[in-house]
Amino acid sequence: MYIRVTTYGFDETRIGEALAKMDATIRDDLKAIAGLESVEECRIGEGQAMIIARYDSEASATAAQEKIQVIFGDMAEFMTSPPEIKSGDVIWTL
Repeated sequence: MYIRVTTYGFDETRIGEALAKMDATIRDDLKAIAGLESVEECRIGEGQAMIIARYDSEASATAAQEKIQVIFGDMAEFMTSPPEIKSGDVIWTL
């Protein structure tokens, strides 16, 4: 299992619009990515968010990177800072 964590800033005044777009278009795009097992997004502060994506392997995460960049590009209008990404192999889980 491989985890990718992405943090970024977003426009709080447009959160409803962003979530609606994610439900209408982004959800199906993410579901179509091979090896992507789950995606959770959470607010970590005013205008700050974190996405936790779980993949079946590092190879799947690497192969998905181009598609993920396109998705982030589609959501750029809502972002106030560039995404910062950290990732790694899971070494322990509950």
